[in-house]
Amino acid sequence: MRGIVAALCISLILLSVPVSAHEPKEYTMLLKQDGVTPNGVPEGILVTTDSLFFRNVDSRENTSHRILIDADGDGVFDGIDDIATAWLTSSCELNETGERIDSNCEVTELVYLDPSNGLLPGTLVFQHIIDNNGTFWERNFTVTFTDDVHTPDNPETEEEEEAETPSETDYATILLIASLVGIMIILPRLMGTSEQE
Repeated sequence: MRGIVAALCISLILLSVPVSAHEPKEYTMLLKQDGVTPNGVPEGILVTTDSLFFRNVDSRENTSHRILIDADGDGVFDGIDDIATAWLTSSCELNETGERIDSNCEVTELVYLDPSNGLLPGTLVFQHIIDNNGTFWERNFTVTFTDDVHTPDNPETEEEEEAETPSETDYATILLIASLVGIMIILPRLMGTSEQE
């Protein structure tokens, strides 16, 4: 009986197809005096479930940064569907217990790239605004992200799958099944002879 269970476990392991999963990541974007670094994200780096991590590293006095996202693609950044970060400063004043004195003070903000957050896969236009002592500076940049699609570790194109003849797959399947049947037949006999001795 143990032999049959072992053979079934081995067959399930051999027949399983490995799939590569994507670990959600935070892509850091630094808000500096001269703009955002990096200045945009090209296709192929980010997928849904990833996040943009904005951090203000501009230490000038009375300077804050903000990011606006044209989520609906209408060219306007303050629409009902659009997203805006808080005004980010380079540091927040803390009290003696380490708590922020101004609860609205923020240095970083995370933007989740996902339809649940109102952001659809594709190329989005972002606007970086800097407020330096009441003087405003604006510059646009783009971020592209795609759907998070899980594929096998060694993905084959549709053409390769169509080109593969059924006989190649059939021979491998028949060989695997025959091996498993052989193991199930021989293993109990071997276990029976060892018990007789």
